[in-house]
Amino acid sequence: MRSGESKDSSDGAEGAPRPELLLLPPQPIQARAGVFAVVTLAASIAAGLLIFGGKPANFAPAPSGGSPGSHHTVITLNADQAPGAFKILPSSFQNSPASVLAQLNMPEAEKRRLSEKLADGSVRLAAVTLWDRLDEDGDQIEVNAATFSQMLTIMHKPVTFFLPVQPGGTVSIRAVRDGGGGGVTLGVSTIIGPVPLPALVPGQVVEIPAL
Repeated sequence: MRSGESKDSSDGAEGAPRPELLLLPPQPIQARAGVFAVVTLAASIAAGLLIFGGKPANFAPAPSGGSPGSHHTVITLNADQAPGAFKILPSSFQNSPASVLAQLNMPEAEKRRLSEKLADGSVRLAAVTLWDRLDEDGDQIEVNAATFSQMLTIMHKPVTFFLPVQPGGTVSIRAVRDGGGGGVTLGVSTIIGPVPLPALVPGQVVEIPAL
């Protein structure tokens, strides 16, 4: 992304635009959105942890075969840095996942394999809200979780994506394409507020605990 951030009059703070759900958001999720927002805001104010200004949180890169900033750098977030980033969907969607599976960006064969994993209870469907915290210029990421992957394009307005997660596992987000230069500038919604990650070079990975 380029450093010049576009301004959106609907944003409450720079780098943390208002979330927007994907196509076909299940009604139970919408019904819980207001309650979740109130709980999130209250927790954020009480803890003094809500992040404004679009500046990356103080995450220390953990090199994996390369120096910080290289394509092999892995940035690992602990549970305290991004709590609640992945929200488990209600059991009704775990048992009848067709509407969610239809929105996943993966081959049909992988969707069938995921359906089998959901049936045996080894994975759960979850939602995560992601956005491009600077210019919307076509930044792309690959989200890997529970042996499944999706290629996603992040937008300046937050979008909620669905994905499978494995309890006790991690979700890896790999920067794939830097659309306009300046890095892949990814924001993630958590229960302590929006977390803007460091600008990622294509090939860099952010690992976040699944649950």
